[in-house]
Amino acid sequence: MKLNFKRITASGSFIPEIDGLRFIAIISVILYHIMLFLVKKDSNQYLDNFDYSFLQRILEHGFLGVPLFFVISGFILGLPFAKQYLKNENKVVLSKYFLRRLSRLEPPYILVMTLLLLGAVYVAKTVSMSDGITSYISSIFYLNNFIYPGFTSTLNVVAWSLEVEVQFYILAPLLAYIFSIKKAFTRRIVLFFLAMLFLIVNQLYTLPFLSLINYFQYFIIGFFLADLYVSNASLLPKTKNDYLIGLFLFCFIWVFDNGDFENIYSKIIFESVQLSSIFFLYYYVLFHKVFKILSFKLITNIGGMCYSIYLIHYPIISMIGNPLLKYSFSEYSFVNTFVYVFVLIVSIMIMSSCFFLMVERPCMDKDWYKKIFRKKVA
Repeated sequence: MKLNFKRITASGSFIPEIDGLRFIAIISVILYHIMLFLVKKDSNQYLDNFDYSFLQRILEHGFLGVPLFFVISGFILGLPFAKQYLKNENKVVLSKYFLRRLSRLEPPYILVMTLLLLGAVYVAKTVSMSDGITSYISSIFYLNNFIYPGFTSTLNVVAWSLEVEVQFYILAPLLAYIFSIKKAFTRRIVLFFLAMLFLIVNQLYTLPFLSLINYFQYFIIGFFLADLYVSNASLLPKTKNDYLIGLFLFCFIWVFDNGDFENIYSKIIFESVQLSSIFFLYYYVLFHKVFKILSFKLITNIGGMCYSIYLIHYPIISMIGNPLLKYSFSEYSFVNTFVYVFVLIVSIMIMSSCFFLMVERPCMDKDWYKKIFRKKVA
């Protein structure tokens, strides 16, 4: 039997560069969490004094993988609405739009959270049944960020970002009315203004909980890219230096973060530059086709199963990592670190691939639940 890792898309269209960008986002998140785990858990004594400060600084910025996902979500969800308003293509039926989100994303999520609840309560015994149920319910209904502000889900740390995603899914059809503005310049100015507005507001005011408001600017630039993509518009001419420009933008994103700046004005300027860098990096990848490696089959396959990886990678790091760190493979830290990282990444990929093939990919078929019902009737 041949294993097929290619994602199933509702429209039938496939943009390999998008899955390539998903690959960048998910790998950065994985490395970020592995780095945090090793820094916290690795208590081995080593002979060398290898300086990991620069590498750690880069990996500490791996959390940016989540905003990178938000931009992709804005782009993907914006495409059908942009086609409706800008190209007079099929109207987006909201009932089908929301049903698609539910049938595609909920089964894998609920299954993972249920397994983690049972594992935490009965196997690892790290939480009580009452605390586990409370965390489970708040996460299943995407309310943990509001009920427990400042605290991630007890069962799955990464669940916080899925709550933000769901809020955008609900709001996206309303935001899509921006595409009904006929003049392209006016439409894009509105999108630019909204992105900058939320960027500045988030620097001036701090909410007690995480929500779409904190990350709205990333979804909006995804909408901006969808506008350009459907309109087949070009912001910048292609040049022989496109690859170098893309490489510079990619590197800039990971080198600095908001904490490197002290006053509010410098923070706003930096956030604006970084948001612009992400926008133009995506632009160069999608429109100028830089980094052709992002279209390679292995890369797009891994990027295509990013949802599965995202859902289970953190529990895998804990499950495999804790017993793994009991073993020391060398007296030199860089050897041990390499082995730990290699084993954890391979474990994540193997287990995520199995979950993707058995659970997520079948749910990508928009009629999967209808087929099950037909079989039962037959």
